[in-house]
Amino acid sequence: MRFTEAVETLQKQNPGTIVFVKNGIFFAALGKDAVALSENMGLKKTCMREGICKVGFSIKASEKYIKTLQEKDLSFAFYVINPNTERPEEIYRHVGKICDETRCSLNCAECPNRRDTEDDILERLRGLGK
Repeated sequence: MRFTEAVETLQKQNPGTIVFVKNGIFFAALGKDAVALSENMGLKKTCMREGICKVGFSIKASEKYIKTLQEKDLSFAFYVINPNTERPEEIYRHVGKICDETRCSLNCAECPNRRDTEDDILERLRGLGK
């Protein structure tokens, strides 16, 4: 199961709960959860892909973020993907206020971390000769 598919499945299984999934040496949240975390905690968002924001922090910082999330009394859960079964396993959960964010991104066109699309590059090339 791909990372984004795992996150989307876990979000559907955990409505109202912010979902973090280990990705390399980071815990990441995507889409609506990333938007909520960016707005509520000031986490820097990046583009996962067009229309999908991502936030994250290193595993080493996870206890600090868990404490902050608990202080804000948000509902959240942390998962790791079991390498043997390729299935997500919950490692921590806090039940608090429901997260009702529905937006998956915040204005992609204005995002400083937005990746250029092919159309963006072609438009710039058209402007070079003018």
